[in-house]
Amino acid sequence: MIRSLCFLLLMVLTGTAAAQYGDSDNTSGGPLKPEQAAYDVTFYDLALAIDPETKSIEGILTMEATIVHPTNTVLLDLDDALQVTGISRRMLSLPQRHISRPDPSRPDTLGIVQDRRVYYSAAEYEHENGVLRVWVGRTIQPGERIRVSVQYNGHPVEAPRPPWDGGFSWAETADGQPWIAVSCQGEGADLWWPVKDHPSDEPDSMRIRLTVPASLRAIVNGRHVRRTTGQRIISDLDNIPEGTVTEEWFVSTPINNYGVSFGVAPYEEVTQTYESPYGYEMPVTFYVLPERREDAERQLPGFLDAMDFLERTFGQYGFREDGYKVLHTPYLGMEHQSLIAYGSTFEDNEYGFDWLHFHELAHEWWANLGTAPDWSDFWIHESFANYAEALYAEDIARRNGEDPDAAYLSYMATVRDNIRNVQPVAPRESRSTKQMYNLPDGSFNGDIYFKGSWFLHTLRYLINDDEVFFRALRRIMYPNPALESATDGSANHFITTADVQAAFEHESGMDLSVYFEVYLRQPELPILESYYESAAIHYRWVLPEGVLDEGQTFDLPIEVEWGARPFRIEMTGGEGESIAPRSSIMVDPNGRILFETHDLVDPDR
Repeated sequence: MIRSLCFLLLMVLTGTAAAQYGDSDNTSGGPLKPEQAAYDVTFYDLALAIDPETKSIEGILTMEATIVHPTNTVLLDLDDALQVTGISRRMLSLPQRHISRPDPSRPDTLGIVQDRRVYYSAAEYEHENGVLRVWVGRTIQPGERIRVSVQYNGHPVEAPRPPWDGGFSWAETADGQPWIAVSCQGEGADLWWPVKDHPSDEPDSMRIRLTVPASLRAIVNGRHVRRTTGQRIISDLDNIPEGTVTEEWFVSTPINNYGVSFGVAPYEEVTQTYESPYGYEMPVTFYVLPERREDAERQLPGFLDAMDFLERTFGQYGFREDGYKVLHTPYLGMEHQSLIAYGSTFEDNEYGFDWLHFHELAHEWWANLGTAPDWSDFWIHESFANYAEALYAEDIARRNGEDPDAAYLSYMATVRDNIRNVQPVAPRESRSTKQMYNLPDGSFNGDIYFKGSWFLHTLRYLINDDEVFFRALRRIMYPNPALESATDGSANHFITTADVQAAFEHESGMDLSVYFEVYLRQPELPILESYYESAAIHYRWVLPEGVLDEGQTFDLPIEVEWGARPFRIEMTGGEGESIAPRSSIMVDPNGRILFETHDLVDPDR
């Protein structure tokens, strides 16, 4: 979502806002409630009318789900700022197939029967404290399927500091027209639609229809199906004003909840064709406000180059059936699937690329294609995206005939001082967004970006074989290489910290459990102690007490420089030495190891 340089500025300017987020009741994820663990969502159909004048919405959300544990209750999440006006339900006898290529001329192929309400029965429900509890009337059994429809309206929460403090953004263009967007990564999608607000469950597909003033465009995830003027195709909704249009979109692959998003504005389209190194072509469209069209035209070629690099590094773009779109938003950015939000400077950094766009695009792999099933593994989203920025700086320098290693190391150095080491990057217990975003003092937890990124940087040094390292990165994203060519959503999968470790161990043949334990499962950094004795400098790693099991040792090699020559010192059993004058030796001269140093006076300590 954010990166180093911008992060530093924001922490200086908005430290109190970070604390404000920490006091918020809105959060996402955490331990899965039993009533939500009882079902698996297969399809969402969201119809939403947006009124810019009153800053209000009216919607109907239809969910289809398969029961996996016996239950008499279906539990959804919906923010208390929105009011439920009715709920109905229907048991489904057979699974419904929602095709990935909807035919605009055949509404029956879109997954939801147009006159579905006649088949429903009213349901008793309770909506309080952000939880929407629907009673089914009997115990439904594993394998049964249910369709629940929720009609609601109200004034959604306005984002106080998007995207960090999320909600609706009601902005205006330069000429005073509405410019509306939503961000909800931390708070959850239940800020604006009823949803099973947990990262462990994604629908197989989703239909989204937005009704807005006819002078505007409504841009949403997925593939555009139709724009209808003069008809109320969202017949489920009441009081839709005249002079509106409905834009309909279809997401053909699984999508995480906070990745569902939209933008409403008088957008103009800037489109170029992306030619993939894998032989396919795909239009890439930047939906931009008219006043920034020239900036979008200037930046778009670089966006295509970023896509090329990420495909070469991590495998094919997984959502090419739904296309790729960049959406100009009134806030900085977010990794919404196939529709990244972009509100940055429209400028490249000193390394030759637009970091905000690149970071959000990297999330199409690390967040959208491969998703953490619990926020305790959220570092996989942010750290890999942040680390990919350094890899891209390296790649650009190489192609420009410059020193790639220097660019890579320089980029990693820009984030090193941001690491706080207060809480584990990947705790084993389930966590909510609030718990992972915030440190105990209420400040933002940048370690899920930067410490995780530096762990990958150190891991690359430890493995000491780029072919192995990059092959492991690719296998994390595509455990089965055959899935790289898939476009039907079958490549979408969940990734945990254990999966990351297993991939690196499989490709390297190394036991990496100690390093994952030290760097990710507890907060403190390893300390490198040294002392001078008998014309040699002796080194040993010191870890927090109780981190490793009996018999385990931290054997991370170190690099020292003496006389402008680097030496790699093996640390068998956590100890090593070098023969060199103490005054002229430098430890870790290139900045590849994540550690703290401490010189010893007493060698027997």
